[in-house]
Order: sequence, then C-alpha cells, then structure tokens
Amino acid sequence: MILSINQLQAFSHSSESDSLSVLIVGGGMHHDFERWFNEEDQKIISETGASVSYTDEPNEILPELTGLDVLYLSNNQPLPDPDLRDAIFEFVEAGNGLLLVHPAVWYNWEDWPEYNRDLVGGGSRSHPPYGEFEVSVTKTNHPLMAAVPGQFTIKDELYRFEEDPDGNEIHVLATGLEEETGAEYPVVWTSEYGQGRIVGITLGHDGEAHLHPAYITLLQNSIKWLTETK
Repeated sequence: MILSINQLQAFSHSSESDSLSVLIVGGGMHHDFERWFNEEDQKIISETGASVSYTDEPNEILPELTGLDVLYLSNNQPLPDPDLRDAIFEFVEAGNGLLLVHPAVWYNWEDWPEYNRDLVGGGSRSHPPYGEFEVSVTKTNHPLMAAVPGQFTIKDELYRFEEDPDGNEIHVLATGLEEETGAEYPVVWTSEYGQGRIVGITLGHDGEAHLHPAYITLLQNSIKWLTETK
C-alpha cells in the first residue's frame, strides 16, 4: 500500500490541543498481555495525560492509525496483512512515534525481515533463564532517562538483543548485564525512521517489570519523548 502525501499527512495528529493518543497492540504467546500490557500499561501511560486504548485484534490496528500519536507494539502474534505492514512503516515515516516493548523486539516473523531491520534495528533470539539482573544507564542525560536510577536490579528476561549491522542505527541508552558470562545487551535504545521516532525496551515479561518504578518511569518518559517536536 503506497500512500499519497495527503494520506501520509492524515497520520499526523489532528489538533495539538487534543490529548495525545496511544494504541497498545498485544496478543500472542508466552505473556499475559491482558494483565500487563493492557491493564497495567494503560494505567501507566494514562498518567501522562494521554488517551490510551488496547487491542489484540490485528484487523483493528489500521483503522486506528489515523490521528494516532504513538503506536505501542508489544505483540508477538503475526501481523500478516501487507497493507497493515506498509501502514506501520508509513505511520512512523510521517513523523509519529513507535514504542516497541519486550515481545515486539524478538525475531518473530521470518516473512517480515524489514520490521526487525528497519524499525527494531536488530532483534533477540534467546535469553538466559528468567531472573534478576542489573541494568546500567549509559546515557544519563537523555530525556528517556530522567528520574531513572543510573543502576537498578530487575527480575525479568534479559533479552540477548543483537544489533543488525545492516539495519536502522540505534542509540543505546541502557544495557543489561548477564552475570554468568559478563556480556552486556541493549535494554533501552532510540532510533529514527523518516520523520518519526522509535523507542525499544526489552523489559516487560511480567509484573516484576511492569510494577518496577524504573520501568514505569521509562514508559512514561518514552511517550513524552516520542511526541516531542524535534
């Protein structure tokens, strides 16, 4: 699906006086999407003043993109519709925000390599056993890290995220330490695609993350940064 300039402009939010609009997309395997990505993250993001909705139905996403400010993907279920795939790229390219959290930064779809290459900037294929690990902020002066501790411990899945050397350039803001090996992996990063901004966060398997003060602050800071005027 190729959109005209007028259609692309329609993806921009209609009025600066309106509250920000965020759509969370969930659904798939191995996570309680309804409890954590719907109930808890809706509440967290609503505290920024944004209007937040949730869906786990892929056919509901495309009609919601017009007028949306931030698309928040947490799903690992397929998004097979080629028009929807094109529209997600065009939504970000037009200057809107994309938030990618935990399941959405995995290598989920072999038939959609552009997603990981150009939006995620890489992906994850493995993680150590669920457990505690230390996160270190590497860019303390970035707005996403405002009020986030320079180091904190969290109980979660430490995704072994790998940057794609041919992918969209990412700017790592925090890393997680795999104590057994000494390896460090990106936990929070930013990038840009077209006129839009992207935030990637590997945290978020269950309530140990979603109720963690650092995660809550990161999520709220992400919404604010994604919708700031460049």
